[in-house]
Amino acid sequence: MIKLLKANFSRLKKELSLWIVAGVTLALTVPKIVDSYKWLENVKLDDVLFEMVPLIGVLYAVFIALYIGKEYSDKAMRNKLIVGHKRENIYLANFITCFFGSLIILSMFLLGNFCVGVPLVGGWKGEISTLITYILIIVCFTAAIASVLTLLCMLCSKHAVSAVLAITIALLLMVIASVIYNALSEPEITRDVHMTLNGMELGDPMPNPLYVSGGQRTVYEFLMQFLPTGQGILMANTEITHPVLNIIFSIIITVTANLCGIIAFKKKDLK
Repeated sequence: MIKLLKANFSRLKKELSLWIVAGVTLALTVPKIVDSYKWLENVKLDDVLFEMVPLIGVLYAVFIALYIGKEYSDKAMRNKLIVGHKRENIYLANFITCFFGSLIILSMFLLGNFCVGVPLVGGWKGEISTLITYILIIVCFTAAIASVLTLLCMLCSKHAVSAVLAITIALLLMVIASVIYNALSEPEITRDVHMTLNGMELGDPMPNPLYVSGGQRTVYEFLMQFLPTGQGILMANTEITHPVLNIIFSIIITVTANLCGIIAFKKKDLK
């Protein structure tokens, strides 16, 4: 395992896809902070620091798909087996490497926000413990996303297919979380707006047909707390209410995905 990690990290330092994605992350982060500073009044770093978190899973997907895809296309995966490395060790070494690479991308995200945000809008105004908690949640759901993407890419030996699959899954998870969040945001009571001679007037309060209630709301609330992308949306809107639960869920996803991935990879026919 140690030899595999040394080889992987040695390659990671030269991995072009990682540094391109990290650079893109930094390039996307800076304009967002500048726009918030230009167009929003009394904006605080607390309000904008995590706004782009929901998108970060897609950036992880690009890197992980390209990194693991190269393992297959360069025959590195097969060579590791030939020299006697166990499949579970190869799998875990790749997950750890992908997780570490994802943390580098995350670091670029945070670096851009802090380096540009602090001079423009000032430092973090809330409790430092809240900032530390948020960063810990991001690190944990980064591990969860990396574990799911590693599972997908390790089981698909075709470079192009794994890249499309990983990015599609990352986007799909983000869309699902967005749809659920929007549904939960619907008010229970709504009012129609009527145009009159006196201008716009609100009608009588009435039940909102789009309001989610009962068991469906319970399921939706669970999914928002469970899904890494759901946690990202809650964080972007500073609505994290169960940080310990979020961390536990991310750990469960990480462990489960890796166990399933190892079992499936041990049975995979590597041609």
